[in-house]
Amino acid sequence: MMKRKHNAVIPAALAVASLLVILSGCGKSAVAPNVSEPAADHESVSASEPTMKTEAPEAETEPGRQNGERFDDIIVLEGMEETVHYEHLRNDTLGFEMDYDYENFVRYSEPDREWFVSCWDDPEHPENYLEVRYSPLGAEAAAAAISETLSKDYELGRDDSFPLDRAGSCIRILAEEDKGGGTMPDHLQTVYVIPADDGCRVATAHCATVESEGFLRRFRYMMNTFSAVSDSGSLSIPGTWQTASMGYADDGTMQPEYYVRFTKSEILYGHLKDGQFVLDYSDNICSLEETANGGTRVQAEAANGVQYTFQTSESDNAVLEYYETWQEEDFAEMYRGGASLSRCS
Repeated sequence: MMKRKHNAVIPAALAVASLLVILSGCGKSAVAPNVSEPAADHESVSASEPTMKTEAPEAETEPGRQNGERFDDIIVLEGMEETVHYEHLRNDTLGFEMDYDYENFVRYSEPDREWFVSCWDDPEHPENYLEVRYSPLGAEAAAAAISETLSKDYELGRDDSFPLDRAGSCIRILAEEDKGGGTMPDHLQTVYVIPADDGCRVATAHCATVESEGFLRRFRYMMNTFSAVSDSGSLSIPGTWQTASMGYADDGTMQPEYYVRFTKSEILYGHLKDGQFVLDYSDNICSLEETANGGTRVQAEAANGVQYTFQTSESDNAVLEYYETWQEEDFAEMYRGGASLSRCS
């Protein structure tokens, strides 16, 4: 995806460069986190055979924990009780909170995803991990896009009302059998698509088949603490927006030049890949205020120093007009229609 240059003219159609991040749950190879430290030196977790259909018992959850709070809980693995050390996390940008097993998984937090990689894995080539992303699509549309990609390699199973303790019903997609049937794949994937008011959250559990007994159950315990956080007040401007200008992706499909999300401190520019928001770059918000007619004015600065403004249209509050200046007296001259935004979720 080409980064907007914030110049005097933005064309109505721009070519979209190659997509940056492949959905780690949509294919048989994992995307490595950007880390430099080696994985912890532990023996590998393994089982004589995977038990894909076995579900973990419900985990005890306690809503209202603070971000970063650590605590212990008891889970059951292979019929034995185990004390697990959890840390609660809340990510308002992606819109979710959950507890993760910090003793067995290393957390990698990136602007457009959180993922939890087994401490026994090589972090540059992980096999066992849980990844969480945001999608502006509805749960059904996101599940359809994910299923289309996974079905190239797997025979799929699907449950449209799979229960999670705190998130309620979600769509669960199981990728446990090679395409064509009859053989086991090297890796298993379970995708949870959790609906929310502003789209959905997609959690992908990926593990080596020979190690699936322990990992799938640990991931299930973690997912039972998952809940989407929507309209929490953490987003300065809620929802997902899109530019008026359009471009082509590598697969020939047309989509807006950018999809855009706002936090309290940043404007996030990205694209959709397999139904999920993938970050391309972000700009810092310098000021946020309410306009006289009850709209919103956001002023930001790009990495190249260009100062620009998004302001709610007086005629349509689902449109944010783009002005390549902070000076209101110059708005008429510096308006750029192709970079203006319309709300899509």
